[in-house]
Amino acid sequence: MIPFYQHVYQTLTERINGGVYARGTMLPSEAQLRKEFGVSLITMRRALHELALDGLVASRQGIGNFVRERPRDGVIIGLSNFTSSVASGRLRLVRTLLADELIPASALLAEKLSVQAGSKLRHLVRLDSEGGAPLSVDEVFMPPARARVIDDAMAASPLFAHLWQQKTHTQLVRTYYEITVNMPTMEEQKQLQINSKVPVLVTSETIMDSTEKTIMNVVTHYRGDRCRLSGIVLLAQKKTKQGIVGE
Repeated sequence: MIPFYQHVYQTLTERINGGVYARGTMLPSEAQLRKEFGVSLITMRRALHELALDGLVASRQGIGNFVRERPRDGVIIGLSNFTSSVASGRLRLVRTLLADELIPASALLAEKLSVQAGSKLRHLVRLDSEGGAPLSVDEVFMPPARARVIDDAMAASPLFAHLWQQKTHTQLVRTYYEITVNMPTMEEQKQLQINSKVPVLVTSETIMDSTEKTIMNVVTHYRGDRCRLSGIVLLAQKKTKQGIVGE
């Protein structure tokens, strides 16, 4: 059974895409929608919030919620809440496993994963699509001993990291990000269905467990014309000679 807010969200999305609520027009009031769907104010606002995140509606304070003239460009990828976005249904991905192989560790990967250069790593390549169109391609690099529990279903799941933690009873607690922008390779153009002029956003995540052991390195190549990356940074405060400083 899907959550109540998701049922409301799906119904309103179908109405917007089907032209029941025309572009630029105001949606029925929250009170009217709550009465129609028989849901609480919290549920109704959660559904409207999801529509806003998808770029389908915009709220005008004191007036109401309006259907956008055109959908907002791009899909927001939350670097700090990717798994919860997938689990909640806000980010609706279809993941396809393109490759599962053993490769020798390059010097760079060996350093990131604390293994010997040239030693074998399990290498997964997955294509993520949203709305029927390619969104990103990622590569997972793991020492075989840590990747032993991964089967095809887990490898191809958008909830991969969550499932791996459940299976191994290991908690992933820290990620080091490197973010770059590159022009696409021929392979990326083919996988992501883009031309040579569309930039690719590349994130490299070195992920560690609660004992500070490096578990995996994940490199994701996002279509620059479809993706916007977002994240939350918690600012730590330290006492210094100049007083308390936030970082």
